[in-house]
Amino acid sequence: HPTPQVGLLEIVHHPPRAFSAQEGYVRFISALCEISEDFCQHSQLEKLRELESLWEQFERFSEHVHLHLNTEQTAFIIANEGRILIDCDRLSVLQKSGKSYQLIAASGVESIERRSETVQRLESLVSAIQSLRRPYWIMQAEEKYPPQIAEPLHAYLDLAGSRALMIFPLSHIIHETSDDSANVNTNVDNSQLTVGAIVIEQFHEVPSSHTMLERSLAVSRHGGTALYNSLQFESFPFFPLLKHWSYSPLRKKQLTVRKLLMAALILAVLSAVLILTPADFKIEGTGSLQPVDQQNVFATADGVVDQILVRQGEDVTTGSTLITLRDSDLELEFSRVRGEIQTTQKRLAVIQAARLELNPTDANALQQANRLTAEQEELNERLKSLNEQSTLLKNQQEALTLKSPLNGEVLTWDLQEKLLARPVQRGQRLLTVADLKGPWVLKMEVPDSEIGHVLEAQRKSKEPLPVSFLLLTDPDQTYQGTIENIAATAEPDADGKPVVQITVRLDHETIKGLRPGASVLPQIDCGTRSLGYVWLRRLFETVQRELFFF
Repeated sequence: HPTPQVGLLEIVHHPPRAFSAQEGYVRFISALCEISEDFCQHSQLEKLRELESLWEQFERFSEHVHLHLNTEQTAFIIANEGRILIDCDRLSVLQKSGKSYQLIAASGVESIERRSETVQRLESLVSAIQSLRRPYWIMQAEEKYPPQIAEPLHAYLDLAGSRALMIFPLSHIIHETSDDSANVNTNVDNSQLTVGAIVIEQFHEVPSSHTMLERSLAVSRHGGTALYNSLQFESFPFFPLLKHWSYSPLRKKQLTVRKLLMAALILAVLSAVLILTPADFKIEGTGSLQPVDQQNVFATADGVVDQILVRQGEDVTTGSTLITLRDSDLELEFSRVRGEIQTTQKRLAVIQAARLELNPTDANALQQANRLTAEQEELNERLKSLNEQSTLLKNQQEALTLKSPLNGEVLTWDLQEKLLARPVQRGQRLLTVADLKGPWVLKMEVPDSEIGHVLEAQRKSKEPLPVSFLLLTDPDQTYQGTIENIAATAEPDADGKPVVQITVRLDHETIKGLRPGASVLPQIDCGTRSLGYVWLRRLFETVQRELFFF
């Protein structure tokens, strides 16, 4: 068989004149061809070795990433094994939650600090970029980005210091498409379900490489499928119970008929006890103690805090001055208006004197008197307008003096340090005044998913539902109260979860160490239910929601 050709050697030269020189030249060219052939074969061998090493790394990554059905372990493997395969400095894995993304793993990091500003900015950046539904995104220095991307990008780079950044979605193929002409440059196909994203970072300058892009796409494809499988597995109803049962030694034991009957009898007795035994049914929530008469004092205008006349814990009365603000623009405008009023008044005095000096026998006196009268009327109208402006500006200056809205005590701590000589904006809360000697209430929050039990118990009861609570500062003592009001709508709390506000009436004289905002653990007494329902109601509700869609 002829030797396959691996290349072509082109030589441009003058033809040799002597026949012996031609033979020598042929031998020289043959030697060059042999050397070139060896070089080409060696290069191909090196490429095959690199390809074999890449396939070994890719096979190891594929084996490890599909090894577990635990979301945290899968994300950890994607981050660390993917970083080795791509050969980048850091790889982060984010899980999609609604329209936002949450960081769940990063290479070289065992746990994620959720309160870290870097983590929050990275999540904002990925959420902004993934909303564009691109197959992938690469940061390019010469490209100008829209504000919705530029702002979170610069905010993250200021903290992270990355020199190169790539973001790839983690997607799972829902169904195969027959269009083979689609490429990675088109938008994300609807046949793919996005479950997360990976962020690839380099902290030093690196040349753009097509190999790195191909490896990143491979990691995103396999990582997306692995993460999707983990999420689907963990979303199965009773997953924690089934997980523990799979490792239980009882599962491997052989159960005889006698043992099965004994187990059935025990289960029947337990079921009867859980169904027939009554128990107090209570709904828990969170809350804090607040005085009924409590009001915040807000800045009435933009300005600078000039004086603070009270301190935390000081008693005040209705109408007493708390804080004075200073507005330089308002003072300048008031001075200008006051100066114009004085100028107008002087001009009116001059006109009045000129009218008195007119000679009645003079032929031009009537014409001059008419001119002075018209000017006087105009100045009077202007003076009226200036006086109205002066009154309005004076009222605005008086509004810069903030007064107490009620009799009570100043609650805000360290006012001098927080506010003195600092600029404030209109509507900004500056301090709080409350009457600590008057009635108190418990402001309680109940999850929206639990409020149905409270409303049902309230309909069945003729009296307000009783509430028991304890202070976190004094957990040994339990206090009592009754529901006064239940909000008609649910509102999101600090974590974004819907809660319903409940106001509880209480006897503040029986509570020791009352402090505004003191945290309490309240429980609403909703009557009695079976012991099994009280203990297992969350399980029942989960079964109804997940299996029966009730």
